[in-house]
Amino acid sequence: MSGIPFYIGNFLACFVPDSNRRSRFRGNVNIALYRPRIMAFIKSAFGERVKNIKFIRQRTLNRMVCLVNDEYYVKIFRNVTVQQLKNYKFLLDFIRPHISVEIPFIMVDNHIPMYACKKMMGRKIDDFDKSVVLKNEAKIKRQVAKIINELQSVTLTSVPNAERFTFSMQPERTKEKPCVAVHPVLAHFDMNETNFLFDDDLNIIGVLDWDTLSVAQNPETDNNIFMKYWNKYKNGD
Repeated sequence: MSGIPFYIGNFLACFVPDSNRRSRFRGNVNIALYRPRIMAFIKSAFGERVKNIKFIRQRTLNRMVCLVNDEYYVKIFRNVTVQQLKNYKFLLDFIRPHISVEIPFIMVDNHIPMYACKKMMGRKIDDFDKSVVLKNEAKIKRQVAKIINELQSVTLTSVPNAERFTFSMQPERTKEKPCVAVHPVLAHFDMNETNFLFDDDLNIIGVLDWDTLSVAQNPETDNNIFMKYWNKYKNGD
């Protein structure tokens, strides 16, 4: 069921000029097609009637994000199963006690690959003056390292059926080849600066977008990903 609306929206968007307009058109078409299911899901999960749905983004044609009632983020997948999302929810809940900052509580739909979570409080990095952020670079890096260490403190032997989470929902671009003589760990796989929420003093208070959470063969994976994105941010790329 989830594949058909994506194909319709993606196909119709081919006739729209300009990539930005095309992306928004594609998202709005898909939201219109999914709207009845989104409304039923929000009602069952949170007991709320849907007043408005706003398109946020559609990534790689396979994942669409919208904001419902300005309070709930809903993400819909094309190439992921409901069971994979339920596995992901299990793992996210499993690591929660080990992570010192807030991470989303998600609800998974039982009918199509879709989950919802409540909007979390905090400021994104782009809400700060860049010069202020860079003055706090060492502080931010220490906090990111702490979060990565907390995630890696969850041993795979403690996770039931941990093999479920090897490459479970990672896009093809993030998949790794096994490394020799290193032990697998859990990794976020999308540790970029836009996925952190800060308080006014640039303390990290939350981390977003955990849907690529899975097993990494290299313990340096999350740090390498963070540094790649951080250097792009720092250098203005």
